[in-house]
Amino acid sequence: MYSLRYISFLVFIYLGISIQSLHSQVICSGSACDILPSSIRTQLTASSSALETQYVDKVLESMVESAVLTNINSAMMGPGLVNRFQVGASISAAGQKKEDITVVYRDLNFNNLPNVGATITPNINLAFNLGWILGHGPSDSPEENAHYLHRFNVYLHGFQYNFSNGDVQDLIKRQQDNLQLGGGISNYGAMIRFHVFPSYGDEYGVFEFSGISLGLGLHYLKQDLNIIYSDSTRQTLALGSTATGTWSGDTNFRFKSTVTSVPMDVRTGFRFFYFMTLFAGVGTSLNFGSSSLDFSRSGPLALTVTNGTNTLSQSGTLSLALNGKANPPNSMGYVVGGLEFNLLFLKVLVEGMASKNIQSANVGLKIAF
Repeated sequence: MYSLRYISFLVFIYLGISIQSLHSQVICSGSACDILPSSIRTQLTASSSALETQYVDKVLESMVESAVLTNINSAMMGPGLVNRFQVGASISAAGQKKEDITVVYRDLNFNNLPNVGATITPNINLAFNLGWILGHGPSDSPEENAHYLHRFNVYLHGFQYNFSNGDVQDLIKRQQDNLQLGGGISNYGAMIRFHVFPSYGDEYGVFEFSGISLGLGLHYLKQDLNIIYSDSTRQTLALGSTATGTWSGDTNFRFKSTVTSVPMDVRTGFRFFYFMTLFAGVGTSLNFGSSSLDFSRSGPLALTVTNGTNTLSQSGTLSLALNGKANPPNSMGYVVGGLEFNLLFLKVLVEGMASKNIQSANVGLKIAF
């Protein structure tokens, strides 16, 4: 489940596209490195710049896009209608998988490095109609009792999660014994929606137009993550035309990040036979924040060098270290759509969001009053 290709690079999940500083270091030691030609050893030590520009920057872009979209898609709003108030819980996730990357630096090749982005966030959700909470009755009041404030709905969400919790650690250990996860995630947010065109339906309740609403929000996400991952999976290396090898090892990272998003969108929808509402919308988000990272991977290196008819195999250690600071992207456009199922006072929501090649889903359950 947690293969090296995906877990060892979770370090990049919430980093920003606009890199301020990021310095990498490659160190090769032991007998395996001694049998390499001097030119290859020099190239290996100097390959950090290629790893940064050809791989790290692209992975950072994939990861931060997924993180920001998850942060935006956490409010569980659906079509944007609230009669009195609603309370519920949801889980939001986003991800993308791009083609693997092969880093090429002069005579060196680092093959099939993963380029993925993924994040997941649970939430407690609360929503209320502004007219109702200020004493003007529910939003579906008869027309003679309708108030302008009924056009406003407020959505709140938040959650704080600590990975050091004993139950969490037991679950992680059952799934993957060689993964250690520490730190925590906190996220909070609010959005207010205004119905430019109010909802209306037929007198039989068969069909209802959800109106058109505009939303403006403020979402905050903070992460402090520690991951140690040990894996015996070997990745192949090609060092020049005469040296090939495999590399495995332990991955360690410490990641801190704060992201603030200001999403703005427009939504509409249609309800059929009371039980199902189809909704859609489009929006954009302004993003602010900062991130810092300390990452390292070190482990055994096995090399085979062929020189004519002679073949020599040796082992050693290859270490990779990264550290840096970054900012999230300034803006992100997105489209949203989904279904809301009404089961008496229960609402089951499935909400999808997409931005370029990234997809996000929010699945939750609400109780409506």
